Amino acid sequence: MTPQQRRDWEEKGFFFLRGNLSPSLCGDVEEEVIGRIRSDPPANHAGETAYMSGANYFIFPESTPSPVAARPEDYISKVFNCHAEGLARQIAERGEIAALVADILGSDIDCFQSQFIFKNPGVIGQPWHQDSYYFNFDKQPQVGVWVALSRATLENGCLWVAPGSHRSMKIFEHVPDRRPEANHGYLEIVDQDTSNQIPVLMEPGDVLFFHSYLIHRSTDNIADERRAAMVYHYGQADTKPVTPERARALSFVNRWIPVGRASQPA
Repeated sequence: MTPQQRRDWEEKGFFFLRGNLSPSLCGDVEEEVIGRIRSDPPANHAGETAYMSGANYFIFPESTPSPVAARPEDYISKVFNCHAEGLARQIAERGEIAALVADILGSDIDCFQSQFIFKNPGVIGQPWHQDSYYFNFDKQPQVGVWVALSRATLENGCLWVAPGSHRSMKIFEHVPDRRPEANHGYLEIVDQDTSNQIPVLMEPGDVLFFHSYLIHRSTDNIADERRAAMVYHYGQADTKPVTPERARALSFVNRWIPVGRASQPA
């Protein structure tokens, strides 16, 4: 980490690695995920909140699809565990990314989860939350790595963060998202001051590193373009869920892939 990245991490809870991926690689990763969805579309899984496709992909359709949805991918909210295979795995193991995560967590690290996020036109954002609330592991914290595969703008529902909210080292109370159109599993923080919030504007290939206790959210997509991103989550090796029940719940959305500093740039 550079001295500035270290200061930003400690004081704000996030920092950037701008332009790390080429636009062509970003497009190829998106097409890889879309290809899987088209080969196993949500229309084949009517009435299912989520469905498995192959050994790893765990696909979540939108609760309320985009009003302009036409293609199979237009109906999808998130795809978990893309990092277990293909180009998405190459990025998870990318040397520049793994080295920065290792500077934070130590050299023995795993990528345990990824989410390809489709923010299609007209769909809602995710309310204020902390990622560690969902993970519930014995070793804290984790590091989120947000890879922008498309532009992230104010109009298409970019990420917003509350700088410094990680410094309490607390996991705050989360309550169910009260919106009737909320996606499955959406929870929100309602009792913390987020008035210092700032938008995270990104270009394809930009990478955001953020603390798992950082309070963050995304807004609705009011643009006519998709906002696509791949979000990786890294933790210390040998991390375990705190209970067997939690381990079973996370088994669908976790694939522990050793990374460490030995990885080479993709």
